[in-house]
Amino acid sequence: MAMRKNRLLMGIVVLFSLAGCEDENPVAPYDYSPPPNVGDGWATGSLQSVGMKESYISTIARNVNNGEYTEVHAVLIVKDDKLVFEEYWPGHDFGFTNPQYHGAYVRFDRDRRHNTHSATKSITSALVGIAIQRGSIQSVSDSVFAYLPNHQLLRNNGRERITIDHALTMASGLAWTEWGVAVTSSHNDMVQFNGSTDPIQYLLSKSIVAEPGTHFSYNGGTVDLLGVVIANAEETSLQAFSDRILFKPLGIANYAWQTLSPSGITCAHGDIYITPRDMAKFGYLFLKNGLWNGVQLISSEWVQQSTRNHISPGVSWADGYGYLWWIKTYRSGGAEYNAFRADGWGGQQIIVFPGLNMVVVFTGANYMTEAPCDQIVERYILASVQQQPS
Repeated sequence: MAMRKNRLLMGIVVLFSLAGCEDENPVAPYDYSPPPNVGDGWATGSLQSVGMKESYISTIARNVNNGEYTEVHAVLIVKDDKLVFEEYWPGHDFGFTNPQYHGAYVRFDRDRRHNTHSATKSITSALVGIAIQRGSIQSVSDSVFAYLPNHQLLRNNGRERITIDHALTMASGLAWTEWGVAVTSSHNDMVQFNGSTDPIQYLLSKSIVAEPGTHFSYNGGTVDLLGVVIANAEETSLQAFSDRILFKPLGIANYAWQTLSPSGITCAHGDIYITPRDMAKFGYLFLKNGLWNGVQLISSEWVQQSTRNHISPGVSWADGYGYLWWIKTYRSGGAEYNAFRADGWGGQQIIVFPGLNMVVVFTGANYMTEAPCDQIVERYILASVQQQPS
């Protein structure tokens, strides 16, 4: 009798414990459904319709739901001209002065803009290409000083050899400290640059420590320099130019550039806020060699030139660097898949797989932890493709 009573009590304790565990760490179910067509320019379809195995892709969502992947806010897949996967999760907005750089905990969805951080650089690169296509910028071989009338006094000591090409490939040769120090540190040149009354003066006052074009050195300031070059060449603001020549033709309206204070120049190196669906549009534009709805918004020559390897970045997460695009070969199931991607701090990525006719978009807030994007792509997304890579 005592033994039966003890077993009964143990059963009650186990049930109580399981209930508590379920409340604390719920194992959320997931049932895939194709993204809705909301009239924003995207054709939608099912994973099955484009030959992708639903079980692999559904596992991504379950892993986020169960906490295996944290601070992943969105995953989108465009395959064979259709948006076939689109999921959003709650997480922390960006908070520059907060611990872990985590701001308010919010619920992300298709209408909420996300900070893309340095993925913005690839958009700036595209705008350079459009300005060249229009003839306002003559060539990537032009000296940056050809478009900086207010900074001619700095055209000396080797700086006159810095070209637009060098700024596009992070190879200006200027002394610059950005990687390896905290983004809030006074020793970070971007912090000093951002807070300067004349950021371009701050940048171009730096000494030349390597022959321009010979050495990759990550420098967000030279991307903002490109934004000023475009604005001067087009005789308008970068925001107005991008809106008229790129975003409106793509049907993108829900976005916001950031402005540096106190200088007032556009932050071209990062932090544009845009929705994941619109990030995917930008990637799809490059997948299709600059063509959108039958209109050539960017020349195919620029797409090819800007997404090929120009210089070795010397990092583990990429195999090369183009014109503000990262070049990478992904590996899955013994196969290799060539890609180029726009990449932003915290897990903001627009990955283009030309051989698979596919674009993948991520947003997140893994600012102090490793973003799981590469693992998700190789373990699940590429594994789900039911065809031989080309």
